[in-house]
Amino acid sequence: KKRAPRRRKVVEEEFERAELRIEHEGVNDVSARDVTIQNGGARDIRADTVTLVNGGANSVDAKTMSVSAGGVVQATADVLDVKAGGVVHAEADEINIEQGAVVVAQAEDINLNVGTAVAMLGGNINVQLGGANYMLARESVRVDQGAAALVVSPRVEMQNGFVGLLFAREFHGNVRTLFDQRGAVIFGVAAGIVMGVIARSRKK
Repeated sequence: KKRAPRRRKVVEEEFERAELRIEHEGVNDVSARDVTIQNGGARDIRADTVTLVNGGANSVDAKTMSVSAGGVVQATADVLDVKAGGVVHAEADEINIEQGAVVVAQAEDINLNVGTAVAMLGGNINVQLGGANYMLARESVRVDQGAAALVVSPRVEMQNGFVGLLFAREFHGNVRTLFDQRGAVIFGVAAGIVMGVIARSRKK
């Protein structure tokens, strides 16, 4: 059973305009149903759909967001796709990162492909040819050729990976670790600490 999305849903969102395209310029706040920025930037964006190509923004709140060769400080969305770009803090229902980077990613489902992150907090985390300092998941972590300093999850699957500290009730695969403790007691303590940190971060 999937947990309800964390971001607040709005049934009928009102915007200042239907569509806005920004090219080769910087603007302040933007409110439009569909926003496209190419080789430009904006301060704060509120929209249904946002597409950034070689562009940047301070904060974005949207249902669907795509970042290509661009950057965002704070991104909140239902679905966030990042390709060859970067986000400082991303919060969504689903986050997909390809050849990109994120400092903190919080989502129900996080997919990292040939990318890096400092911390990934979610329900399910999938990594291929990538790594993060911290991977903390309520349900599962799957890594194919990746690395992490700390992995905490009830179920962990890793192939050709390296982990500094690993806490899991169930583990499958081939991984090198500096420390490996799969006991239920240790996992319970670690998971409790992790969930407490996540809960506190949502209240901020």
